Amino acid sequence: MASIALSTLALSQAAQAHGADTPATEAAADKSTTVDTVIVTGTRIRRPNAQSAAPIVSMDKQELQFQGVVNIEDALNRLPQVRADNNQFGAGFDNGGQAKVNLRRLGNQRTLVLLDGERLLPVQAIDLNIVPVALISRVDVLSGGASSTYGSDAVAGVVNFVLNKKFDGVQINSSYSFYQHTNDNIAMRSLISQYPNFPVPAQHVTDGGRWNINFAAGKNFADGDGNISIFADYRDQKPVKWSARDYSSCRVSASTTALSCAANTAYTPWGRIDAAGNGYYINKDGTQSFASTANAADYASNTRKDWNFIRSDKRFTGGLFANYHFNNALEVYSNLLVMRDVSVEQQSGAFDQDVSINCNNPFLSASQAQSLCGGKAGSSTLVGAHYYLLQQGPGSTPVQNRIVNADYRVSAGAKGDLFDGWHYDVNFIASRVENTLSDRNEINPTRFANAVNVVNVNGTPTCQSVVDKTDTNCVAANIFQANKIDPKVYPYVYDNYRWTNVVEQRDLTANITGDLGQYGIKSPWANEGVAVALGGEYRRESLKVVADQATVDYEGWFSTTGGHYGVKEVYGEAQLPIANDLPLVKSLVFNTGGRASKYDNQKKELYTYKVEGLYRPVSDVLVRFSYNTAARAPNISELYSPRNFSYNGVDPCSTTSLSQPGAATAAQCANTGVTAAQYANKSIQDCGPNGCRRYAGGGNINLLPEKAITQTLGLVYTPAAVPGLLISIDHVDIKIKDFIGYIDANVALSNCLTTGLQYYCRFVKRDPTTGRLDGTSATTGFISGGTENTNILNYKADDFQVSYNFDIGKYGRMDLSMIGTLLIDSMGQDSPTTPAQDCAGYYGQPSCYAPAPKWAHNARATWSTPWRNSNISLAWRYIGDTKLSANSADNALNGGAGPQGYKILTKMKAYSYFDLAASVMVIKDMTARISINNLLDKSPPVVPATFVDGTTNNPNTYTGLYDPLGRAVNISLQYNF
Repeated sequence: MASIALSTLALSQAAQAHGADTPATEAAADKSTTVDTVIVTGTRIRRPNAQSAAPIVSMDKQELQFQGVVNIEDALNRLPQVRADNNQFGAGFDNGGQAKVNLRRLGNQRTLVLLDGERLLPVQAIDLNIVPVALISRVDVLSGGASSTYGSDAVAGVVNFVLNKKFDGVQINSSYSFYQHTNDNIAMRSLISQYPNFPVPAQHVTDGGRWNINFAAGKNFADGDGNISIFADYRDQKPVKWSARDYSSCRVSASTTALSCAANTAYTPWGRIDAAGNGYYINKDGTQSFASTANAADYASNTRKDWNFIRSDKRFTGGLFANYHFNNALEVYSNLLVMRDVSVEQQSGAFDQDVSINCNNPFLSASQAQSLCGGKAGSSTLVGAHYYLLQQGPGSTPVQNRIVNADYRVSAGAKGDLFDGWHYDVNFIASRVENTLSDRNEINPTRFANAVNVVNVNGTPTCQSVVDKTDTNCVAANIFQANKIDPKVYPYVYDNYRWTNVVEQRDLTANITGDLGQYGIKSPWANEGVAVALGGEYRRESLKVVADQATVDYEGWFSTTGGHYGVKEVYGEAQLPIANDLPLVKSLVFNTGGRASKYDNQKKELYTYKVEGLYRPVSDVLVRFSYNTAARAPNISELYSPRNFSYNGVDPCSTTSLSQPGAATAAQCANTGVTAAQYANKSIQDCGPNGCRRYAGGGNINLLPEKAITQTLGLVYTPAAVPGLLISIDHVDIKIKDFIGYIDANVALSNCLTTGLQYYCRFVKRDPTTGRLDGTSATTGFISGGTENTNILNYKADDFQVSYNFDIGKYGRMDLSMIGTLLIDSMGQDSPTTPAQDCAGYYGQPSCYAPAPKWAHNARATWSTPWRNSNISLAWRYIGDTKLSANSADNALNGGAGPQGYKILTKMKAYSYFDLAASVMVIKDMTARISINNLLDKSPPVVPATFVDGTTNNPNTYTGLYDPLGRAVNISLQYNF
C-alpha cells in the first residue's frame, strides 16, 4: 500500500484498534528481524509498541515509485510541511549542488537528517543524494523538536530514512525520465519578441532527459544470522536552460500595472564603451565605428539564456551493508556509503571592466578616436572608460561553473542483549563531505587592461606591457570592432578559480535500553512496566576550506581556513505506562527525556528535555501531546567559514550623496562614523566606479546556541465501525529565540544610518583618516555582513491526515490518503528593532518572497488490481493562494510606507497538480512502471525575478514549490532474481 499519510504511530494505533498486523509486529514475527531492530523515529525506547507522540508523516517505497523519484528531495519538497530550498531546479546558479530539506520553513540547518536513526552527515553539509533510493523502505518526517533524543539541529524536526539492509536477492532497475512542455504563455512570448536578439522558445519542447540505473544484491547466510548487501546507482542528467521556457527566457520586471522584459542594454555580443558620460555601441555591422545608444533595443541582449533550470549532471552512488548475529549477546554491523556528483553549467559570458584607452590605439578609427578623445585624438593620452561585452565571439568561452560533491560515510557497531530485558548498542560514524567549486574562464582584470592598452610598433598593434616588458605574454585586443578580438586573447586573459570545502564528522554513541517492569517498577494500573533508554555521545566536527592562489588573491583569504569543535553528551528517556483497561482509560502513557551537552567552544552546558503523553480513552480515540525544549548549537560553517568581498552600492554620506535632495542628516551620518567636519565640508569622496567595498559571509566564533520550545497537540480517530479509516489532526507550535541568521551589509549600513544602533553600526568600518568605505585595509574602509544571533522565529500550523483502505471484492483493493497543512503563523523578527513579519498567506517582495499558502495538501487514490500485480494511482497536489506582501496593510510586510498599490500580481492563484502512475508485472519477477507528474502540463506562475528571492538570479518563478518544466514523465523497468 502506498501511503503519504500514515505515520508510524498511526499504523500502531490502527493495529491496536483492529487487530491488524503492523510493520512492528510483522518484524517481530520474522526470524531475520528482531524487535530490537524496529526503528521508531522520535524515541530510542525499543519496544514493539513504542510510539512517538509528535506527528509523523511516512512515505513508503511504493509511494516513491509512484512519484518516479530519482532525487529524493523532490518527494520531500512536495509535502505541505516542507519548504522547497536546495533542489535539482535550484542547482543552476551556484547553490553548491547539494540537496537538502527545510521543515516548517525554519531553514534546512534546523532539520536533522537521519539514516536508520543515526546522523547521516554533518547538518550544514547534508546532501540527500548519498541516500540509496533503491533501498529505501520508508521515509519518516517527524515534526517538532527532538533535541533531547537526537541532539543539536533537531529543532524543526527530523527526517529519517529507513533502509532495507537485509536485502536477499538481486534487483536491477533502469529508468528514463524527461520533460515535455507546450510554451503557450502568449503574454511572455509577446514581451520577448520585442527584442530582436532574444530568441523566442520553440512552442513544443521535450528535454531534460535523464538515465538512471541502479543495482542491488544481497545474500542471507548462516541460516539467516548474517547478511551482506551491496548497491550501485548511476545517473546521467541532461541540462535544461532557462531559454527553453517562455516564462524564463527574459528577466521579468514590473511596475504596479504591467510586466516587462528587463533587457540588458549594457552587455552585447559586439561590445559597448561608456566614457565621459556618453555611451557607444560597437557597430554590429562589423565596421570600425560606433552606434548610438539610442538604438538600445537593437543591441539589447539576453544575458540569462545559458543559465540552467537543471545542470548537466553525472552521479554515482554506491555502498555496502553487512551484519552478523553471533548470538543474542552480540551482533555486529557496518555500512559504507559513497557518492560522487559532478555538475556543470555554462553561465553568462557577460563581462565589464574599467579600462584606460590610449588615444593613439591603432585599433581605433579616426571617428572613434574623435568620439572618445576629442582634440587629444592620436595622442598617448589615456581616457578612462568602462567596457562591456557578452562573450560570444571566436575563441571566447562563457564562464563554466563546475561543482564536484564527494560524500563518504562509514558506520560500524555492535549490539545485543546484556541480560534479560536489557539491550546495548554501540555505534561509530565517520563522514566526510568534499564540496569543490570551480569557475573557469573568468576574465582577469589586470591582464585584460593590458590587452586593451595597445600601441603601434612598426605597423603591428602591440601591448604596451610587451613594449615595456612588464608582461611579455600579453596579446593585443581589438575591442573597437565587432567580433574582431583575436581568439588568442582569451587564453591570455582567462583565469580559473577553485576552492574546496571539506567538512568531517566523527560520532560515537553508546546506548542501553531496559525494561524495569521485571523489577516491579510499574504502575499498579498498567500492563507494562517502565522502559528506559540511557546513553552517551561524543561528536567532533571540523571544517577546512582550501583555495587555489587565484581565489586567495581575489577573495583575500588565507590559502587554508577552518576550525573544529567537539561536544560530549549524556541523555536518557523513559516510557511510563500509567494505566490500561480502566473506565475511560483504555491506555495512558507518558514519555520523558533529557539531554545534557557540553561543547568545547561554549562556556555553558546546554540542556534540553521533553515531556509527552498518549491518552486513549477508548480504543477508537487517541489524544497525544508533546512539549520539547530544543536547541541548535552553531554549526561548523557558521563558526568558521571564510568571508568574501565585492564592490557595489554607494556611500550615503559621500560628497555626491550629500548633494542630492533628501540627503542624510548630520546625525544620521554621525551614526556611521562621519565626523562633524567631514559632514560640513562634504569631504568624504565617493566610492570608486565599482561601488563601496562589502564583505559577505563568514563565520563568527562568538555565536551562542539557539533555543526553542516546540509543542504539539493531536487527536487520532480510528473507528472500529469503519475498518481501515484513520483521521488525525495535530497542532504544531515552534518558537525559536536567538536564532542564528545573517545580517546583510546593505541592511547593516541602512539601519545604522537610520537607527544608530550598535547592533548594526558595528558592521560599518570607515577609514579613520579619509572616512571612505572603499579602502584597501584589512580592518577598515568597508561594510561587512555577519552571522549573528538575531532574534525570534515562530511557526504555527495544524496538520491533517486521513487514510482509508478497503477491499472491492474481486476487483482488488483501494487505498485513499490525504495529508494537509493549515498554516497559522510563519513569523520572524530579524532584530530587536525591526517589526515582526508574519508571512502566512503571503508571497513576494519586499518581505516574504517564497509563497506561504495558508492551506496545502497532497491526496492519493490507489487501485491495486488482482491482475498481474498491477496498480493505478492518481495524486492531487494542491497549493493554496497567497497575497502580495507589498500590498499588505501591515507595514512590517509592505516595506514600512503603506500598501504599494500593485494593480497586478495582487494574488498568486491556487494551483492544483495531478499526477498519474501505474505499474504492472510484465513477466514473473519483472515490473514495469510509468509515472506522469503534472499530467496536464500546467505552467508555473510568472512573477518578477526580484519577487522570488530579492535577486535577479532566478527564472521568474518558484522552482521548488511549483513544477517549473511542465509535464514530467518517468518510465522504469525493475527485474528481481
